[in-house]
Amino acid sequence: MIQKILLIAVSAIINTFYINYFDTAIGDSKIYIHGTVKTLDDQEYTGQIRWGDEEIFWFDMFNSSKPENENLDYLSKSEIAALNKNNKWHRGSIDVPFVKKWNWKDNDHSHAFALRFGDIAKLELRRGERVVVHLKSGEKIKLKGGANDIGTEIQVNDLEVGNITLDWDQIAEVSFSEGKKNSDNKFGVPLYGTVTTRDGSFTGYVQWDHDERMSEDELNGEYEDGDLDIPFGSITSIERISRGSKVNLVSGRTFKLYGTNDVNSDNRGIIVNIDKMGRVDIPWKEFAKVVFVDAPSSESLNYSSFTKGGNPIQGSVMTKDGNETGRIVYDLDESYYCEMLNGRLDDIDYSIPF
Repeated sequence: MIQKILLIAVSAIINTFYINYFDTAIGDSKIYIHGTVKTLDDQEYTGQIRWGDEEIFWFDMFNSSKPENENLDYLSKSEIAALNKNNKWHRGSIDVPFVKKWNWKDNDHSHAFALRFGDIAKLELRRGERVVVHLKSGEKIKLKGGANDIGTEIQVNDLEVGNITLDWDQIAEVSFSEGKKNSDNKFGVPLYGTVTTRDGSFTGYVQWDHDERMSEDELNGEYEDGDLDIPFGSITSIERISRGSKVNLVSGRTFKLYGTNDVNSDNRGIIVNIDKMGRVDIPWKEFAKVVFVDAPSSESLNYSSFTKGGNPIQGSVMTKDGNETGRIVYDLDESYYCEMLNGRLDDIDYSIPF
């Protein structure tokens, strides 16, 4: 009888543990982009989504450009003339690494556009590089080109047929939704940790070299015995040293790597996505060390937690003559809470949702 009571008690404890464990795992799995991709021939694929080889989480940025600026309607003719006089852009084009070619013309007031995938209800693909973003609030924003998020391939891990990669020209629309509770994580474990700089530290989800963000992604470098491709899941820390990096592994082994942009000054920067704040982009010259740990469970990063972003910015502006209250358009551009306030401090770039 005593053994039976003990067995029941132990079973209850084990069941409680597994319930809590799976609740945590399910919560963590909800940080991944999920939705339905509809093709031009009316096929639909539903599951976890990866945008090209990059964006995979709700807090990742969707980037494009606003080809028109309706906010100019708020200016007088004299104000527009003064704005055009100060406009330094001229007809031509420029190539930006990993961004499609930008074109501009005299007095062009188009703006770069960025928001988190969690603020998007649907993307409607039009001809060429035109896209209509449907925000959760019902507001719509017309975009065109401007970044490699437009025209890229989209991976969908369909719940029934498995992984499929779709070309941009095949797709009619992408509708986003909360991930299913019983869905497995198909793309690996996110990189999470604390990045130390010369002026402080930042803790959050890490994108190494603006690219690698999953445990299965690899750190590439040259070692004295040959080239190494180390999965980030095997790494506990990376420390900047002269002309390279010191890499410490879970096993206790240490390697000094050189010769690639993963481990030297050619690194494009280390991005840290910080819960309830936004993201920071740390250049290599400011980077000191990163220590990786397991990511905590956070309900604030699920799709359903992005609730305010699609609404117009409202507030009060204090002027020399008093306060003005109403809808706010910042820098003749940002007018929704989901858009970004960008700035720099100590050579570190900040992107903070309004």
